[in-house]
Amino acid sequence: MINIKFISKIIEKWPVKVLSLAAALIISVFYRMNTLETRFFSAPLQIEESETLIPVNSIATAVRISLRGESDEIQPILEEDIETFIDLEKFTNEGTYRVPVQIRKKGSALGIEPLEVSVQPLEITVELEQKITRSIPIFPVFSGTVASGYELTNQHIIPDRVTAEGPRRELESKIEFNTEIIDLERRYEDFTSRVSIIIDNPLINIHGDKMIEYRATIRRIVREEQDTRTRLPVIYNTQPLDMDFDDNLHANIIDTDNMNNNQEDLD
Repeated sequence: MINIKFISKIIEKWPVKVLSLAAALIISVFYRMNTLETRFFSAPLQIEESETLIPVNSIATAVRISLRGESDEIQPILEEDIETFIDLEKFTNEGTYRVPVQIRKKGSALGIEPLEVSVQPLEITVELEQKITRSIPIFPVFSGTVASGYELTNQHIIPDRVTAEGPRRELESKIEFNTEIIDLERRYEDFTSRVSIIIDNPLINIHGDKMIEYRATIRRIVREEQDTRTRLPVIYNTQPLDMDFDDNLHANIIDTDNMNNNQEDLD
């Protein structure tokens, strides 16, 4: 009898009791939500690239993260333990896509309940293009001129070509790479210089060293004084005439010592 009375009291007006219990749960949840705190910070956006495609549009480098949880739980979380990324590995064709921003928790962000992690923006628009490689020549860029009476007679660029990687349309239209400015002003000797290759497009990457070695050969310009009658070079000799000259040298040789003696005899 006792058990029957107890059960009957429990089920008596049961809809009202169920509603009361639900209201209590809702109030508890709202209370707990009101006691939770929210923390905001920016996180770098990582790009997990495709092997065959490359983004060609500008992509945000950071996104906004919000953490919601109990104050003593969310405050110790390190910002670097919440990673954000977009995954491009699944795409195989060129085109424009809206890619969801994903979240990866690690370290101090693991094992915390309750913890709500949200990100803004939710998606990133990405334009993908085929990734190609090409061998492209390098040309030096100069400023100034060598010293008066000198000329640049030879030059070497090591290496004279590089292998570049980047979006298909960008590389197909790329004719050459230029170097940083090489100063020639008033130079009169051979010189060697290491200069950087100018990469004016952030979507293009050069394999290997991004510097070249430039070697220049500079020589004096030789101008020979010529006799107007014989058009042979004139060598003014102040040494004894019995000195040896190269047999291949054909020139008018004027002995300045004899010229002086003959002038004295005339006087």
